[in-house]
Amino acid sequence: MKNNQLSVRGPHFTKKYNDFKVYKNMIVYRIWFSVLLILISSNVISQSNCILPIDAFQSYSKKELLSSSCNNENSNTNPDYTNKYKKTETYVPDINTPIKHIKICINVFTGPGTIQNTTDIIANLNQMVAWSNDFYTHIVAASYPIAGVIPLTDTKIRFDLDDRIYFYNGTNLYNNTRIASLQEYVARIDVTRLDNLNIYLTAGTSSPYAIAPFPITIINSNYSNAGSLYGDVGLFMHVDGTNGINYTHSQTLAHELGHCLDLFHTYNPSCCHETCDNADPEYLEDVFGPSPPSYCWEYGRWGCTITPGQNTCTNNAMGGNNLINYFFSPHQIGKMHRALSIKTTRRYVRNDAYKSIPLNITSNETWNFDIRLYSNIVIKTGVTLTMKCNVIMPILGKVIVEQGGGN
Repeated sequence: MKNNQLSVRGPHFTKKYNDFKVYKNMIVYRIWFSVLLILISSNVISQSNCILPIDAFQSYSKKELLSSSCNNENSNTNPDYTNKYKKTETYVPDINTPIKHIKICINVFTGPGTIQNTTDIIANLNQMVAWSNDFYTHIVAASYPIAGVIPLTDTKIRFDLDDRIYFYNGTNLYNNTRIASLQEYVARIDVTRLDNLNIYLTAGTSSPYAIAPFPITIINSNYSNAGSLYGDVGLFMHVDGTNGINYTHSQTLAHELGHCLDLFHTYNPSCCHETCDNADPEYLEDVFGPSPPSYCWEYGRWGCTITPGQNTCTNNAMGGNNLINYFFSPHQIGKMHRALSIKTTRRYVRNDAYKSIPLNITSNETWNFDIRLYSNIVIKTGVTLTMKCNVIMPILGKVIVEQGGGN
């Protein structure tokens, strides 16, 4: 190895390489996670009865900071990135793709007019997540199918709540709608809750009644992103004590989680819709077709009437309609899985996702971008892989160099 630096983050193994190359005399580079630990300073981990200063939880979130030489943004012109690792089709799951479990946490701020900490409410919150998972597990056929597109039946993404439901009493945040303020309070109570994708429920009213900032690819030097979340991803939903938790909340949650996974709206007018420019690498041809009109979006939203074969109102999960089942296109699903590799939502994925089919490196590649993988890496004979940034491997992951690999 050459000029390598080794660091460990949580249950993951992160290799920070400075122009690192794998050479042919190295046959197998095995990653042993069981003997590697990270020590977290006691001034970061708080007890439930301790309020942390704001800079403590900001520092906790800064662990996703990339080095200045790494570039996961659109400005990265490295062909290995633009032609492979940035493309959504690279991440479209197949039969061998493992299910990725995203750890979530529900935070309920109680007060006048809010839901309360009762057995029934806790059961309803668990049911809400279960219904949302059903939307991601059982995909129905598109109401506006595109010729030649082979649909998928499962996103291979799940959301794990695992009893992480917390109630906060006696605060003035019960009608707040600002995610950053809610996150700051939660983090000062217990910063480790930021290890999950946080859902914040209040009786606050805003337009819309749910908000979810998109994930980012890099935390800039000021450690801020949309919503001042310091690289974290979270969402707000309005829930009041009169109506309680019902099926519509699961529909809204599934839609907002799509935003957390980097999906935009398929309708317009909208704050944030997918592009209609078929020359844009982010264009979803399997949603809008290969030759779209200048206005390719659907018009309908909540409660619109679907006409099969027309794009005015569809059953796409990001169309905002209230349906029993939804459609995600293969490229939308690939976009979500891409977010779990090169964007900040990846930090919430459980560390047991492992694909037995390896990533085969068959030609020389340079990785000047930060990535999380869910499989082994096999570097074929006569090939060099140069890693300049963080590569986060699964617990069972290893890098295998075939005889003669690395030139």
